Amino acid sequence: MNDQLMKKTGTFFIVILLLVGCNFLSPTKNLENKANEISKLQKLARKGPNNDSTLFYIKKSQELLNRSLETLDTLHLENIYLKGYYFKRENNLDSARFYFHETIKQVKKHKGVSRSLVYFRNAWEMEELLNKKGNAISIAKDYIEIYENEGKRYASNLAYAYNYLERVSLDLQDFKEASKYNEKTLKVSKQAGDLDIYTTAACSKISRYYFLKRKDEAFKLLDSINKLELGTDAKRQIKRSYAILNFYEGKLSLAIEYYKNVIELTKLFKKEKYLEVSEADHNYNFLEAYTNISEAYIENKDYESAKKYLDTTKSIITINSYEPYVDFYYSLRFLLHYNTKKNQNDVLEEYKELISDNREILRKNIGEKLYALQLANEKEKKALEEKNELEVRNIKLFAFSGITVLLLVIGFLFYRQRNYKFERQEVQMQQRLLRSQMNSHFSFNTLSVIQNQIQENQELAANYLTKFSRLLRLLLSNSLSNYVLFEDELELLKKYLDLQLYRFPNEFEYTIELENFEEDDLLYIPPMLMQPFIENSIEHGFVGIDYKGIIKIQLKLIDDKYLSCIIDDNGIGLQSIKKEYKTSVSTDLISKFTKKVTKQEISILDKKKLNSKESGVRVEFLIPYKVTNND
Repeated sequence: MNDQLMKKTGTFFIVILLLVGCNFLSPTKNLENKANEISKLQKLARKGPNNDSTLFYIKKSQELLNRSLETLDTLHLENIYLKGYYFKRENNLDSARFYFHETIKQVKKHKGVSRSLVYFRNAWEMEELLNKKGNAISIAKDYIEIYENEGKRYASNLAYAYNYLERVSLDLQDFKEASKYNEKTLKVSKQAGDLDIYTTAACSKISRYYFLKRKDEAFKLLDSINKLELGTDAKRQIKRSYAILNFYEGKLSLAIEYYKNVIELTKLFKKEKYLEVSEADHNYNFLEAYTNISEAYIENKDYESAKKYLDTTKSIITINSYEPYVDFYYSLRFLLHYNTKKNQNDVLEEYKELISDNREILRKNIGEKLYALQLANEKEKKALEEKNELEVRNIKLFAFSGITVLLLVIGFLFYRQRNYKFERQEVQMQQRLLRSQMNSHFSFNTLSVIQNQIQENQELAANYLTKFSRLLRLLLSNSLSNYVLFEDELELLKKYLDLQLYRFPNEFEYTIELENFEEDDLLYIPPMLMQPFIENSIEHGFVGIDYKGIIKIQLKLIDDKYLSCIIDDNGIGLQSIKKEYKTSVSTDLISKFTKKVTKQEISILDKKKLNSKESGVRVEFLIPYKVTNND
């Protein structure tokens, strides 16, 4: 009996040892199987037909990762990125930005990650979408610093990063930096044998040659790269370069044919890269192609064809479309009607329609941003709750009481940091909304002036429109960042005042005085803070006066954070225009913004209260400034 019991007990222990031994004999095989399963789920998440399926596969892969005791760093990294990818498709940019930044933090710890360019590229593109070009540049430079000495293996990826820095330098009009990065792009793309990125850089160099009056070299280089075996997007860029050069050469028919090639290649590229390239990038390419060919048709006086392409352009404009191209569309639409409508009332009706469309897009855009911010808060809270639940389960599983205390401390620090992040995002959101409303307010006022001029003097209206379009280009350029060069903002202000003098000749004059600093000093300030107060002086302060109006603008550095700004006029005074100051959307937004940033109110005084012999209004407030363009 005892022998049988011992045999049974021995058999039981042998079976247990065999089962445990199997697990220890093939840990690599188990890990490989689990990694393959997670990898398949992540691939499905990237190619999911909709965001619901993407989220489902992300959660599934995360559950497997949470249950894994082994280290699967690259798979953890991919799952963090996929969360950002999900939020980007949801148009929740702030949450997407958070996860993309988490991804590149991990990449820096694990050098040699195969998809590192994808992670860094999404991070810098997200910064650019949020109008933070300085951050985007820093991320691209970080990528280059990590991989620039890794040899041919990363040459193609480096070419992409260099090409991005070239493009953003051109946007910032830093042509010296753009030229430097263009040469680097050409060098490493040639080393990598990446003809597509080489073509992109070469097209940029062609444009520079042409505008430096080196036309023969531009066409020669373009002809040489046209002979290469290239992908669809590279071919599109070559045809685009041919179209642009021929347009500026005055060969409009030839330019139009090339623009048609560009449109066909743009459609083909979207079909080929539908899942790999974002909808925003496809929309950008189509807007560029349709507006360019419309401009060429208008120049060629083929107004019927121009209208057809402008109608197509209008059908693809969304609240997320690239704003400069949307504004370009409206300019072309007006020029088309100005050149084709003999009845001036039809032109006026078109203006009213454009203004109405602009207001509607602005309203939707602001609503979308506010909704995205609200949604981000809710989803971040939900994500934090889920994370805490997982942590609690892990604590129970391992029964480490010390981990509980540590997690509570980490949770407190994370909560405090998260609150600080949301406060900063709120200020930035207010500033973006401020610029959006003020830019449209300014545009609508100017378009109304042109509308009135059309009824009285069409030739004067056309000249006025030309000057306004130049001012609008500068305005759009300054609106790309939360902070702009003081020199650029002052140039915009002068152009605006000169435009108003064109409208009211000899009715007022202005002076701008700078104390203890120069116009070309490296200072960055928020755009469009001074213009609405100056507009009030011109539009309301000088109404009904029988003497020449004077506007005096004084700017002074008072410390390492703020400029003191005083705007003084000799108009009719505050009592007569008090209502306008109360109801002005622009001045109200500026007051809220400057109070939030500088902690001080804007002072608006009737000068009669200071001196009974003087008339006019005196506005004083602080303007924050920085010494770098890093938003």
